[in-house]
Amino acid sequence: MDSAGEDRPSARLAIPIHGFTFIGLAVLTSFFAYLWGATSPNPAELLAPALFWYAISFLLVAYPMRGAWEVFRRHIRTAFGAILFAGYLIIHVVLYGFMLESILVSFFGRPFSSGAISAYVTTSVFAPPSVTNAIWALWFNPWVTLTIPPIFDDAFSFYSIVIAILIAILIVANIGRTRELGRICTARMKSRSMLIFPALGVALGASCCLSIPVLFVIAAPSAVALSSTLWLYDVTYFLFPPFAVVLLYLNLRSVDRIAANFGVQEEKESIRSPPV
Repeated sequence: MDSAGEDRPSARLAIPIHGFTFIGLAVLTSFFAYLWGATSPNPAELLAPALFWYAISFLLVAYPMRGAWEVFRRHIRTAFGAILFAGYLIIHVVLYGFMLESILVSFFGRPFSSGAISAYVTTSVFAPPSVTNAIWALWFNPWVTLTIPPIFDDAFSFYSIVIAILIAILIVANIGRTRELGRICTARMKSRSMLIFPALGVALGASCCLSIPVLFVIAAPSAVALSSTLWLYDVTYFLFPPFAVVLLYLNLRSVDRIAANFGVQEEKESIRSPPV
């Protein structure tokens, strides 16, 4: 779509209408889960979360993350960007899969285990029927449980996968934009010390999502005992990833402002010192 088309009022309205329509359809579809009851996987709880997380991703990329998406598209075509994106995505999904598994085990009172390598899709209907439970179900359903004997069990949901993709997009965009700024500094013989804070922002944004799961699930010998502290897993699973998204988004805006100010300064210097 061209920029002129995007500036039309009808085009601007089409984006939020599209996104919120799909969110409404997702909540409505989630109510139909009660028609199938305990059937697993429940068809409604397969479709509703797919609609919901598509809409959330669409709205985020269309509005606050639009600039990040454009930077991401430039850098994902490079080998560095592709490896960075895939590497973070895998690490995040696996680590937060341990978080989800602990939460689900607390719900069902038994661990997910199998004597052979297995992967299966499961859904759960949140009763009694209510708008709150219909929305709550969108965050958990469906989940895929992967078991690799003797010790590996992990669970994945639409939420954990979508939020990992959004964070990975922002990480690639942040690092890509910082590298662009670094090349500008080098070309203009300016100090590259201005890149320290943007780089720290990327590191903090990524690590806040990974350090807690690593500590709980991999590094801590008492990880099993922590499974009884459900609120700790809930906070880690639901709040840390959105916090990382916000932090990385703000960091990217800071990098953009640095680049913009750098361009303004260069323009002023060229005006003060016109070519002879």
